[in-house]
Amino acid sequence: MGSSRTGRSVNTARLQNDLAEQGVKAHAVNFHIVKTGRDMQYVIAKELLTHRKVKLLVVEMTELEDRKSHPDFIFLADPADVIRAPMFINLDYFSDLARLPGRQTDLFLETQLDAMGLRKPDFVAPPYQGPNLDWTEYLDTLDGKRYPLTTHHSREQMEALRREQEASITPAVLPKSLENFEFQVPRHYISAILELAREHGTKVVFLYAPRYAGPPTPPPYDHLYSSMPLINPEPLLRDYQIWADATHVNWEGSKILTDFVADELHRTGYLGEPSGSVSGSL
Repeated sequence: MGSSRTGRSVNTARLQNDLAEQGVKAHAVNFHIVKTGRDMQYVIAKELLTHRKVKLLVVEMTELEDRKSHPDFIFLADPADVIRAPMFINLDYFSDLARLPGRQTDLFLETQLDAMGLRKPDFVAPPYQGPNLDWTEYLDTLDGKRYPLTTHHSREQMEALRREQEASITPAVLPKSLENFEFQVPRHYISAILELAREHGTKVVFLYAPRYAGPPTPPPYDHLYSSMPLINPEPLLRDYQIWADATHVNWEGSKILTDFVADELHRTGYLGEPSGSVSGSL
């Protein structure tokens, strides 16, 4: 689970096939979301682990701690999680809190109308697209169009994209002694995900999803989570030709990363003995 970096990096169908060739039976799901936001990753993890037995949870780690909460947290979070969210420094806390009564009232009215047969659904689910909804080789849109994700650039273009991406990064604003306040949101929800996993007997491993020409290891991991296992494909992703933009690999890069993840999952035994029947979640 992670952001679009994970969504564009891990092809779960290929991952399952790679593992099967090594004697490991697993079902992998890529629970990526558009935009960063550890609070939304926590919401997904809570829903997942409450209703499914998950052998392994692989959590994205990048080179940055993103201070921001996810804009859609208010739509999917439990009321208690909205109220108990970190208050400082969380720019969306009070706006989410103000929207909560209206959200709950609307949900109650819609539920009652539905029970009485008076509600006409305003959303129709699209056709089922299969157990592996991967955005690595192609992007299939709801209007039936398919876009190949094979874009690549020259070295000069990739360096320009790298500089542009680096210029968009906001460095730490508060003194180092106050960094726990500045980065309270991501740290709070990573801790909450790890605690959920412990409660449900689920193993957790971090997966480094680097940017182009990023650091060899993610600084947040080195600083805070180095006691946890990390899958690090960065040395294999330095070729400028396997990147679609500064933060997303293309299909060739995805194949390289996916194969490496499968090899690491098998080599390290995160999914148990190769001969066992296990299930994993990405």
